[in-house]
Amino acid sequence: MPDRDLRRTPRRHRRAAFAVLATALGVLLAPAGVLPEGAGVTAATLAGDTLAGQPWTGTGVLRVQAADDGVVGVGDEMRGVRRHLDTLEFRAGSSGTLLVNELGMEDYVAGVAEMPSRWHLEALQAQAVAARTYAWYSIELGTFSHYDICATVACQVFRGAEVVLDDLGDRWREAVDATAGQVLVDDAGAPILARYFSTSGGRTYPNELVFPAEGPRPFLVGTEDPADAVSPYHRWTVPFTRAQFDDIVARGETLGPAAPVVDVRREGDVHDPFADVVVTGADGTEVRVGVRTFREFVSRIAAERHPDEFPGVRGDGLRRLPETLPSSRFTIDLDDDHVIIEGRGWGHGVGMGQYGALGRAEQGQDHAEILAAYYDGRRPTSSAALPERVRVGLDVADTFTLRPSQTMRITLGDEVVEETAIGTWTVTRVGEQWTLTPPEGHDAALDVSATRPAAGIDLGDAVVVEVEVNRPALLRLSVRDADGNEVLSRDLGAADPGSHAASWRYEDAGGAAVPAGDYAVALLARDTDGSEAGSPLTVTVGDDQAAAVAERIGTGDATSGPGSRVVALLAAAVLAVLLLPLVLRRSRRSPS
Repeated sequence: MPDRDLRRTPRRHRRAAFAVLATALGVLLAPAGVLPEGAGVTAATLAGDTLAGQPWTGTGVLRVQAADDGVVGVGDEMRGVRRHLDTLEFRAGSSGTLLVNELGMEDYVAGVAEMPSRWHLEALQAQAVAARTYAWYSIELGTFSHYDICATVACQVFRGAEVVLDDLGDRWREAVDATAGQVLVDDAGAPILARYFSTSGGRTYPNELVFPAEGPRPFLVGTEDPADAVSPYHRWTVPFTRAQFDDIVARGETLGPAAPVVDVRREGDVHDPFADVVVTGADGTEVRVGVRTFREFVSRIAAERHPDEFPGVRGDGLRRLPETLPSSRFTIDLDDDHVIIEGRGWGHGVGMGQYGALGRAEQGQDHAEILAAYYDGRRPTSSAALPERVRVGLDVADTFTLRPSQTMRITLGDEVVEETAIGTWTVTRVGEQWTLTPPEGHDAALDVSATRPAAGIDLGDAVVVEVEVNRPALLRLSVRDADGNEVLSRDLGAADPGSHAASWRYEDAGGAAVPAGDYAVALLARDTDGSEAGSPLTVTVGDDQAAAVAERIGTGDATSGPGSRVVALLAAAVLAVLLLPLVLRRSRRSPS
């Protein structure tokens, strides 16, 4: 199985996902220190606080289908909101509520969060092929009921549409798209077990050495991995004071009799996962445990007993180690004052080392060469047998919310609850019974206020407008010139009842500065039947403003480059402070 250590990453549905993020987080993630053009900031309370409408009850499988260009956010108190593409199924399980996200293979791979998106594209492409192959292999195994693959460290870490919200998510999606359909197969055309992990420490293991119950696998034979030296976990050192080490050892049922410790040594090669650690106590008691058992015990107890010191800081000083002892490849030395454990690597060590892949990519190898190095010469190929869709198993609380970025179709058993649901629905399961409560104003006729300027906000080269809606609706920012020609139309996604704001940066749909003049700027609300309502605000763009925007665009947006990230975040934070009174004021006001 893959090793869970490196996570992040992806793009399709980018516009819809970004609209959801902007609505949820507002200006804190806004580029350029202003609201993203067309991004909504909601001030309404979520359904659940002020629910209206008759709940829907029934039994069976609850199924939710997102609009083609949208996502559905699933929220609960334990996990917050997780956004997903395509189709969601909710089932009553023996140990809780099961959530199954069914989606296309490429969208599934784009939601896998196993490698930082900022890494070299060839390394990302190698990861995409390995993840796609591993998913296919899992589907063929048929291990799970109702779904093909889990979303946790036991399979591959899957974060769904959340991954596209990563700052560099486009790079991961680019890697997925560039390798679309590529997999690693055996001589019979079946998917191989494409295991991967973080850091090898210089050598990967053959499968049978780490997973003896499975035996050897012809493409997991182990190899020298010098490119892995780029990893901050390639070598690591963990010092314990003698008092700390004695305290840890004393907590063990097996190791406890050897405390206080006078000697500790490893018997066996540093790369031998079946080596022993021998601990000798002051009274001569000698205890022998397997190196894996020793690693797991020390990692757990050190963190429990001394959380401020363990896990320790990794070699580059940038962050802590993932565990007190990241692997079982280590040596042990002790002196009068310390027990020092020096190790290498992080993870199970079988298959592709992710940091090794990065090192090889930086040396000029392409993704096919990288994969061949770790899977005994096997290179990516296309296969007509690759499944088109994947069912991913996740869990969710028995009470949760559903919020689409656009619309969603809800069915329960054989009955259609809502063809085009908008807004935040609350779902509760008790046994086999589901209760679905629609959002406030669900059955009301749509009422939209006139578009108005957001009070107290002057951005200079942008205008912020706001509108109120009395029921869930789809918002759109529309800008027309004095002749009635459409300058810009941007979908903002679904909005709950209440006040909502959006910005226009005096640019047209192509990103060019608009000339000075009067413009009709409107936040329009669309109902489930497709009807749209709202009225515009006249916004005058002066000569100085038009010139400033043209200069900004002509010289490149000062906040668009990586070197200005801090400036952009500071500007966004300032704008958030400016908007806070507006949000608080509107959130206290009942929808008109």
